[in-house]
Amino acid sequence: MSEIGWYKSLIRLVKIRAYSSNIEANPSFQLLKRSLEIVAQERGGTLINHVADSLGRKTACDLAVTTADFSRGVGIKIDKNTGEVTFLYDQYGGYEQTARKITEEITQNYVAIALIRAMKSMGYTVKEEASKQRETVVLVGRV
Repeated sequence: MSEIGWYKSLIRLVKIRAYSSNIEANPSFQLLKRSLEIVAQERGGTLINHVADSLGRKTACDLAVTTADFSRGVGIKIDKNTGEVTFLYDQYGGYEQTARKITEEITQNYVAIALIRAMKSMGYTVKEEASKQRETVVLVGRV
């Protein structure tokens, strides 16, 4: 049966209450959005604000990405009290692996971007080199 599933994430946005009236201004939200933009760019997709089930019924979310290989989309809901991030998607019809891969890519991008920003804030010089095989090489050296 087709329905949108909710899947817990390890991502948690910080200082969420300080931005409760405008979550898009939260720096953690910006990292998350950039993570989805990278997935969209790499997979030939777009950012939207809803996901669909296999019958075309839409569910609103805070952020979502559709890709060439998963047009229903993978969405993100953010708990405005805790900052907890939850993924939403409909895996019906054999799309479990595709949807899960997209969530993993979003999570990996988020962690990589957060790490790079943290290292830069500590005075390190960080160079990013992306390859077509979804591997990022991060070279770190002291300034």
